[in-house]
Amino acid sequence: MLDAFDVMLYSLVLTSLLTAFSMSKSAAGWLNTLTLVASAIGSVLFGVWADRWGRRRMLSASILTYSVFTAACGLSTTIPALAVCRFLLGLGMGGEWNTGAALVAETWPSAWRGRAMGIVQGSWAIGYALGAIVAGAILPRASWRWVFFVGILPAILTFWIRHGVPEPEIWKEHSASKPDPDLKRRLWKAAAPKLAVLLSMNTFGMFAWWGLFSWIPAYLALPVDQGGRGFQTLGVT
Repeated sequence: MLDAFDVMLYSLVLTSLLTAFSMSKSAAGWLNTLTLVASAIGSVLFGVWADRWGRRRMLSASILTYSVFTAACGLSTTIPALAVCRFLLGLGMGGEWNTGAALVAETWPSAWRGRAMGIVQGSWAIGYALGAIVAGAILPRASWRWVFFVGILPAILTFWIRHGVPEPEIWKEHSASKPDPDLKRRLWKAAAPKLAVLLSMNTFGMFAWWGLFSWIPAYLALPVDQGGRGFQTLGVT
């Protein structure tokens, strides 16, 4: 939910950014692509670190990363500066997906694990809706920068995670034992065919989802003569 809230703020203020930075639609698309590429990198990095230093610690670090750099987007005065913030934000976004999923999967009983993951992933829509509410409330009254500044709020959750969320027992047992390199190789070899199918399926799914929803708010808000629908639902003129 918090991941969606932060990362979708960009799409919700995209029309304002196009005007503020005299930015082409192509450049705006590349900025979002940069965030998604960074999320893939962050997923790998934070995943490795979570195996070494713990799910809770890396979940806190990833949320703090994307929250801080979402707020930093509001301080950007040039497209390169905005690009740097979007890239660093993406690292945290990918890390949160990975470490959060691992923490939930390892904490819930196996019989309820699928339901728990479904609830977690389903909350993305709630975060998107919260982002739309924030953008709709702020844009008619203040600059687009304030929409990004609100993105710092998820960082508050890290205090609770650090002190109120225990590390999964599965991870504790794994970190206390000496992993067998040969066992890891056998597990990867056995899982490789299914992983390849899942990777292909998710790649196409994510390509379609982000390609559509990254541009829907801007498409609705842009004037008709600029390829949009001229709606004023987000308070953008």
